[in-house]
Amino acid sequence: MQKVHRIVLVDVADPYQHKEEAIKNLEELKSLVATYKGIDVIDIIQHRTRPDKTTFIGSGKTTELADIVANKKINIVVVNAIVNPSVLFNLTLILWTKNPNIQVWDRIDLILNIFDLHAHTTEAKLQIEIARMQHMGPRIYGLGGTYFSRQGGGIGTKGIGETNIELMKRHWRDQIKKKRDELEKISRQHLTQLERRKNNNVALISIVGYTNVGKTSLFNLLTKKKKIVENALFITLDSVSGRLYLPALKKEVTVSDTIGFIRNLPSSLINSFKSTLMESIHADILLHVIDISDPKMNEKIEIVEQILYEIRAQSKKIIYVFNKIDAYEGDGKKILKEINNKYSHFSPQFISVTTDYGINKLINEIEKNLKN
Repeated sequence: MQKVHRIVLVDVADPYQHKEEAIKNLEELKSLVATYKGIDVIDIIQHRTRPDKTTFIGSGKTTELADIVANKKINIVVVNAIVNPSVLFNLTLILWTKNPNIQVWDRIDLILNIFDLHAHTTEAKLQIEIARMQHMGPRIYGLGGTYFSRQGGGIGTKGIGETNIELMKRHWRDQIKKKRDELEKISRQHLTQLERRKNNNVALISIVGYTNVGKTSLFNLLTKKKKIVENALFITLDSVSGRLYLPALKKEVTVSDTIGFIRNLPSSLINSFKSTLMESIHADILLHVIDISDPKMNEKIEIVEQILYEIRAQSKKIIYVFNKIDAYEGDGKKILKEINNKYSHFSPQFISVTTDYGINKLINEIEKNLKN
């Protein structure tokens, strides 16, 4: 049974931002914590124009954080940003006095630990290892510099510290290369399978979208599979394929479910998962699933489009699939009109996976696109 972690979330907000808005900005991080099976014990929001270079939240709030770690038995602190390794190191040093087992993570650390929970295949595990090594490398060099700088090495000579850091970097690079070579081997096999499908004239439909928008539910509905669906982020790490029969074309196509996207993912992390995203890169049609009931819908559409651009999949035929229409609480006619005007180029479809609404129309649209 997984240990339940007691977690503090730390964020910096604009001094003029209302407290309610600042709390709302932590919602996605809270969802990540819940997916990790952690308990969000308390949130610390520091209002300042920019994060403190040393501790992210400044000395006063850091003292407050240290007291919370001691009194509330906290074992993980998560900073809602991608920060300089020295910030995490400085916070850890301060909090060690209150809990010698404390872990201080940034947003990427939390995501990688969630990935660990849901990785089942060799491919996914390798991708996570590479991403973690790339993320951890600078932090380890930083620690090395702090520690080894106290060791020998006179003026005009190469110090022990410098030599050790260079050795550490070389070892780290060698390890990353080794893992990448292993992943490349799997990717080549993956690519061979995709090429075989194309040679057999089997079209590929890839489902993409922001995390937790209903991609797997749609995949299950289209392919009649029973992939586990949970109200949590990053449940799908490995791309999984199924078959969909298209009556108008009298043939089957392959449908793949892929990892969900999320904001503020560094390019290195996206690159690590290119193997999993290969279906999207080589797909004939992308179904971009969108949660129409999400107040940040347009912002998340942009994030997904940006990531598709980064993996060079943006030039594919893309159908926007607006899911959870049954959960939308605003003016229905108004939102449909706005979407049809703004996203007409992407043949918007409106569905509810829960009620099956719009699924036949979506299948008709897929058939139409494959005919062209």
